[in-house]
Amino acid sequence: MKKLFITMMLVGIAFAANAQAYVGGTLGIGVNHISTNGGSATSSAFSISPEAGYNFNKTWAIGASVGVLYQDISGIGVTTVAVLPYVRATFARASVFDFFGELALGYAHESADGAGVGGFAAGLRPGFVAHLSDKFGLVGRTTLLSYNHYDGVDGFGFAINSNVEIGVQFTF
Repeated sequence: MKKLFITMMLVGIAFAANAQAYVGGTLGIGVNHISTNGGSATSSAFSISPEAGYNFNKTWAIGASVGVLYQDISGIGVTTVAVLPYVRATFARASVFDFFGELALGYAHESADGAGVGGFAAGLRPGFVAHLSDKFGLVGRTTLLSYNHYDGVDGFGFAINSNVEIGVQFTF
């Protein structure tokens, strides 16, 4: 039993020695133009998402982002605030680029014209980190699949480049 405990402790120390914390954030923009039955509408969205995380090793990381999104949908302003913890897996490396996928699960609250609704949000978010130095990198991310459940209203989405986020990451 003592050998198992000491081995587990050494493995934990080894993981902690490779681990690096990071802080940063992203700015995002999305524009959708919809044409149906002779009519059309344009929707634009802007977001800011500060985040913090912890790299366990070169493949796995955990973190959380707090995002604020503002959308103009047919003249109605909709604000969404979301807290999204995530698990990140880096699946490829090329030169200074790390390509990753994130699975985010959390809470979101959406409000428009004084009325609000909250609920569960989830998403699969692919992206990259361009390491410009050991301590600084540029981050790019989009949402590939999303699901939300707002107090009885389900929503499922699939999109490529509908919401692009660009930001920075400081590692320490």
